[in-house]
Amino acid sequence: MKYSEWRLLPSETTNGNIDLGLPTVESALLFHRGITTKKAAESFLNPSSSSLNDPYLLPGMTACVSRLQLALKNNEYIGIFGDFDTDGITGTVVLSKGLRDLGGIVFPYVPHRVQEGHGISSESIEFFKDKNVTLLVTVDCGVTSFEEISLAGDAGIQTIITDHHSPSERLPNAVAIVNPALHDSNYPFDGLTGVGTAFKVIEALFQTYEKSVPEYLYALVALGTISDVGRMRDENRYLASKGIAVMKSLQMPGIDSLIRKAGFSKNRISSENLSFGIIPRINVAGRLEHADLSLRLLMSTDSEESAAIANKLEYLNKKRQVITEKAVSEARNQLIRNNPENIPSMIFSGNKTWPAGILGLVAGRLSEEYHRPVIAVSGVGEYLRASARSIPEFNMIEALRTCESVFEKYGGHPMAAGFTIHKDNLREFRQQMSSIADELLGQLCVGSVLEIEYEITPGWLNSESLKFLSDLEPYGDGNATPVFMTTGVNVLDARAVGKERDHLKLTVEHKGNLFDAIAFRQGNRLKEARGDLDIAYTGGVNYWKGRESVQLTVQDFRKSNQASGSF
Repeated sequence: MKYSEWRLLPSETTNGNIDLGLPTVESALLFHRGITTKKAAESFLNPSSSSLNDPYLLPGMTACVSRLQLALKNNEYIGIFGDFDTDGITGTVVLSKGLRDLGGIVFPYVPHRVQEGHGISSESIEFFKDKNVTLLVTVDCGVTSFEEISLAGDAGIQTIITDHHSPSERLPNAVAIVNPALHDSNYPFDGLTGVGTAFKVIEALFQTYEKSVPEYLYALVALGTISDVGRMRDENRYLASKGIAVMKSLQMPGIDSLIRKAGFSKNRISSENLSFGIIPRINVAGRLEHADLSLRLLMSTDSEESAAIANKLEYLNKKRQVITEKAVSEARNQLIRNNPENIPSMIFSGNKTWPAGILGLVAGRLSEEYHRPVIAVSGVGEYLRASARSIPEFNMIEALRTCESVFEKYGGHPMAAGFTIHKDNLREFRQQMSSIADELLGQLCVGSVLEIEYEITPGWLNSESLKFLSDLEPYGDGNATPVFMTTGVNVLDARAVGKERDHLKLTVEHKGNLFDAIAFRQGNRLKEARGDLDIAYTGGVNYWKGRESVQLTVQDFRKSNQASGSF
């Protein structure tokens, strides 16, 4: 991606004011993450269970646990309803498996994206009613599902809501609402995801029975937390780190089958290859067919069943990649055609043929490329589906709240949201959102900024420094993968690679050392990749045919100006 500005972050550790007992670059990386003492550095690099907060500090937890205990005691049928993304699916599995381990009779359910949409549906209420469910527990949704929870009550089903989305002024009539985002919440960590909140319920429930939480549940929490871009600090950092360790050590048929399809070994599991290799395969079921496919995979304890489902998900994921690339290309052309001179503060894009499940991917790609909030819309009937992706400068969910009267339903976060809208309301909504974006963003939308943590020579990436970068894992919001810069790199070879020739493969030389580099989705810049360049990149290890080598993943490059030297 071509950025408008490279911004080298300041490093107070170099002037001697802060001593973390580590080399200069390593100290700077920790300082950029707010680490200013040796004790804090030790805690950050070695996440421990001491970062877990008391689950009973969450609002509604006492009432939630009491009702679940009663259900378990009386052998009630318990329904678990979760959203159709990885956060919702993993949270559904965490609650379902956790309750079954305690002897519960559980019926998990995830909705069909197109036929039911986000949130509790009337179809799900009918499903639970037919199963004689008397207690429903939601995952990653429910805090704004007033009518549906009332409908469940009419069917004799009580509801516990576990959610992490922001509520409206009023709350549904539920037995308990466990949500760190409630207005009266005093929970000390505000970054829990849907699966994280569900896990805290299981943690509290197992405490009452004086039992330890099963290890395998941490793997599911890690997947959901990373997928939902949960803030990777404090409690989340421990849960994700612990979950990755569990994935490496335990046999888990569903997850193991996905790892084999993604083509990496278990000992190389990281937040990055989970984000790009595993989570898309879980999400694809809900994007193109039914998320129940991924639910069954993660619930499965049978290797043959898991392998068969993983094969189906692999097929769907390849199909999704083709559809998405075509839609993104159409969206770009649409944008340029409708805005030949200036890109607007907010981008709207739509096509009635785009599957609803890829709208978030289209919006995300355009938002990344143009550094704008983006709303992608599709649909052929009276009601249209939309997904929105944003930038740090624009709170998408707050903007949508100002327009909530035009939605059939909506929800989300500052950076990502979705809604259903009647086609007759779309023009008015678009005008209102464009005005909000123009007023709030103004000249902030001139371009994107790439934050660079340190200027190094690629030779710094040796076994010790790569081990330190591994210790910084898991990466995510609040702990971004470090981006480095090197000036005066000589390009020896540059080729466009990939099926669509949309990536760049480079061989570069710096101070007599050769390095392999890859620049994803920058194949169109092949002619620029010549001569001496300044490169901004992340560092890692490339595994090929049993051999390991340093590989630079290039975020951006520009003609070298030799303005500053490397140490």
